[in-house]
Amino acid sequence: MQTTTVNEEKNSKLMKGIVVGAIVGGAVAMLDSTTRQKVKRATGSAVDSSKGFYTNVKENPSEFKNDWMERIQSASEVLKEAVNDAQTLYEKVNDEVVEQVNQVKEDSSEVISSAKEAGEDIQEIGSKVKEAGQEVADSENTASEPTNISGSETRTPGSMTANPRTN
Repeated sequence: MQTTTVNEEKNSKLMKGIVVGAIVGGAVAMLDSTTRQKVKRATGSAVDSSKGFYTNVKENPSEFKNDWMERIQSASEVLKEAVNDAQTLYEKVNDEVVEQVNQVKEDSSEVISSAKEAGEDIQEIGSKVKEAGQEVADSENTASEPTNISGSETRTPGSMTANPRTN
């Protein structure tokens, strides 16, 4: 409760400072004769236009009323047209753009699915290539060991020693 009072006092002092500052600023500005003349003209113009407005309303209230009703109806028609145009634009965007966006989403989903399948196929091919490489490596390892065939000499692959029986 005490902080609320402190805040209210600060706000009150702030408002007083703003009002005093505005008054002092206005008074200093009025020291200039050009500014005084401009203020007099603007004030006189505002007074004249408000007097003319008041006089027109007082002398012809029904004409004033009709004039304002026409203006309001005209503004209302313009707003209705704007709303119709906005609705037409919304429908056009909804029909054309949203449909195209949905098609792009669908197409991209298909592309992603195809890419995943291709990735899986590539992994499978890679596994088969690796397996084939291991089989080749294993067969080279077993082939480099001496082979004993009955009735032949011991030889290793790539040696040029002939089998005595074949000569």
